[in-house]
Amino acid sequence: MKQLLLFLSIFLASSLLLAQEDLFSDDIETLKEKSLQGSAEAQGKLGYCYLIGNKIDKDEREAFKLLTSAAKSNDAFAQYHLGQCYYNGVTTKQSYSKAFQWTKKAAEQSFEKAYGLLGQMYYKGTGTISDKKEAVKWLKPAVEYDEDDTESMYLLATCYATGDGIFINEAKAAEYYEKAAEKGHAQSQNELAYAYKHGKGVAPNMGKAVELYTKIADEGDRDAQYFLAESYANGDGVEQDDKKAFEWYSKAAEKGHIDAQNKLGKHFEEGKGTKQTHEKAFEWYKKAADAGNLEAMNSLGNLYYNGHGVREDQKEAFSWYSKASKDKMPEALYNMAICYSKGHGVRMNATKAAELLFEAAHQEYAPAQNLLGTFYLEGIGVSLDYEKGTTWLTIAAEQGYAEAQYNIGNCYRTGKGFKKDKAKAREWLEKAANQGHEAAKKDLERL
Repeated sequence: MKQLLLFLSIFLASSLLLAQEDLFSDDIETLKEKSLQGSAEAQGKLGYCYLIGNKIDKDEREAFKLLTSAAKSNDAFAQYHLGQCYYNGVTTKQSYSKAFQWTKKAAEQSFEKAYGLLGQMYYKGTGTISDKKEAVKWLKPAVEYDEDDTESMYLLATCYATGDGIFINEAKAAEYYEKAAEKGHAQSQNELAYAYKHGKGVAPNMGKAVELYTKIADEGDRDAQYFLAESYANGDGVEQDDKKAFEWYSKAAEKGHIDAQNKLGKHFEEGKGTKQTHEKAFEWYKKAADAGNLEAMNSLGNLYYNGHGVREDQKEAFSWYSKASKDKMPEALYNMAICYSKGHGVRMNATKAAELLFEAAHQEYAPAQNLLGTFYLEGIGVSLDYEKGTTWLTIAAEQGYAEAQYNIGNCYRTGKGFKKDKAKAREWLEKAANQGHEAAKKDLERL
């Protein structure tokens, strides 16, 4: 997408350069007379007049003939505009290599208007091999010559930001991004917002980042819309607001932003910022899952498993959990373990369930650590081992996982894996109860 935007912006910039130059002091008849006398300068100006229909009827064929003649006679003005003709396919077949050739000749004669396009062509590798060092060489004088050449500012800033063709200088990058952004350059606004968000060349300022992203998002940029949704969802740089988060996730999702589609599904599933609608959650999770989002695949599995928004289908649930576990996502591994341990959607296999829990537990996923602990305490899929069981339960409990806190409390209460300790039992049960764990509340009453 970025490459397409870059190409379009270069194409637009070059097209605009075909706009009318300042009117020449010589009239058309004088230019014709001088052209016949062999003046390359007059041929170039007359060719340009024919090209744009300035003071004379437009005649692209005659324009191309005159510009070519003048360019071959080393007239920089003609070389530049002949390059434009080749670049845009005006009066001749489009040829980026010839466009580059003539633009370079003009720039090397200090024809300032050629600097920007030549730098952009070197940067992109249009009509030549990409050479960031040469790009920087021409982009620098381009931005000094034309303060409105926002594309050259953007590319120069990007070179400073990445260290391509020049030493990395994040402050310089931010400076040029800001100059271009102030003149409405969308990509520069995006990069400047990113700089403020991450403190790249400027002091971190989430408020400023949100301000910039809002401008871009209002123009329909889905990445900016997603960023705003995340900001409102987390209260980062703005006051936390689930409704606004939902609105921006919706806009980005409608434009095909895959992560936004997944988050939108989650908001529908949980009723955050909108009415809880499992059918809508299924719809958006499915879009994101079909596009390869692993979190959405796992969530889709949950909907199938529980019959929310879709007919209950444990086999289909297990299938989605398996797809989601591609990169060893702990949540998906845990869900697969549940299926194996209960024979839901797959043949029961306690040993396989324990193996999956072990993988997820080592990724510090508390639910898996808790269940693995109970497997060791009960000898399910593994050899009975109270020490390992209580160790995994403790690790999960210390992460604040209420079910593990409850299980540890009961271990102390019953003496399973620990020496009976009523005080410690109460301590852990209270922690679980304070998080709303109902069984812990009841066991506390019995204590």
